[in-house]
Amino acid sequence: MPVRIAVLLTALLLVISACAAETVVGQGAARGVDATVAAIVTTTTVAVVSASTTTTTVEPPEVRIGLALVPAGGTPVFAQPGGDPEYTIHEGILLGFDDRDGRWLEVMTTCNEPMWVRESDVDLVPRSRGAGSPGTVDLSKATIVVDPGHGDRDWGGVGPSGLAEKEANLAISLRLRTLLTASHDVNWESGLIAPGDTVPAVDAVWLTRDPDGPNQGDYELGLAYRSHIANSAGADVLVSIHNNTVPTADPVGPGSEVFYAWSVDDSDRLASLIHQELLRSFESFDIDWKGGLILGARSRIDPETDTDYYGILRRADMPAVIVEGAYISEPAEEELLRTDAFRQAYAEAVYRGIIRFLSTAEEGERINDPEVFTSDAGTVSSAACQVPRQP
Repeated sequence: MPVRIAVLLTALLLVISACAAETVVGQGAARGVDATVAAIVTTTTVAVVSASTTTTTVEPPEVRIGLALVPAGGTPVFAQPGGDPEYTIHEGILLGFDDRDGRWLEVMTTCNEPMWVRESDVDLVPRSRGAGSPGTVDLSKATIVVDPGHGDRDWGGVGPSGLAEKEANLAISLRLRTLLTASHDVNWESGLIAPGDTVPAVDAVWLTRDPDGPNQGDYELGLAYRSHIANSAGADVLVSIHNNTVPTADPVGPGSEVFYAWSVDDSDRLASLIHQELLRSFESFDIDWKGGLILGARSRIDPETDTDYYGILRRADMPAVIVEGAYISEPAEEELLRTDAFRQAYAEAVYRGIIRFLSTAEEGERINDPEVFTSDAGTVSSAACQVPRQP
């Protein structure tokens, strides 16, 4: 406004001068001055508007919850906003965040530590808004988090000939991601999955440990970190891939188990559908299967806390399960777990179970009531966990 007032005053002075000049140069000269003044006012006003347009900036909305992907070269990590970095976390690692201080993001490291990173040092992915209620989900908008169980010194079970569970879990998880991120036709009678567009690809699949990260994906993760990734991503489903040890029975068929989050609605239905699909995928493998006394969809409750025993399920905000596909401790099943055919069959079973859960109201079978669990499941302590650092 001050600029426009100045322009108008200038124009007024010119008009007065023009009127004075009218006695000398006549009516035509005055009209010429009026036209000049109008041109000056118009041109200056346009210039002011133009300047206002070019200098106005709009700040992008703050992303308060989401994922932060560590780019090539790593990312400095801080104990608090500002100050000196504690270390540089390895490229390819996924971090969840659910708070910020200006341009600083509070993240959880792979060893469950709350730390801070600069927003400008990571690639941000805002939290998904959700794809709908289970049974009516728009698959093309769905976000899935797949957790390959164990990693690094937490190797999980080990087979008689030395196959580590952490290796098999990652290989199966990669195949599952490939299935979820492409469209397919599924014959729901036979279970056959083929190229097509009947079942669309989901919007996003995040692996808690990924070959793009350190050591080709073989690094340790805390249980709280795994759940935090799923919560920060706004995942519609969290599936943790595992294989079992120490069978206690000789079932007629596969001894697969799927543990569900007792504290999250619909987790039991997800577990039952995945278990049903595991049995279908594995029935073509002719071996003497091993298992436990309780098969199917299960849940374990810690009597001291009256909630889920397994930390990854206890902390999840969405339907979540732990899949125990085969018994890696048994020679015949370990041998199967080494093969591409069995790993693919395992991944396809979990894929079909997830798709049925998200897009239909179908129920599976063998949903067991929660069990009070007082034993030790053998989880490796996170006290010696080391966050992977950029070389």
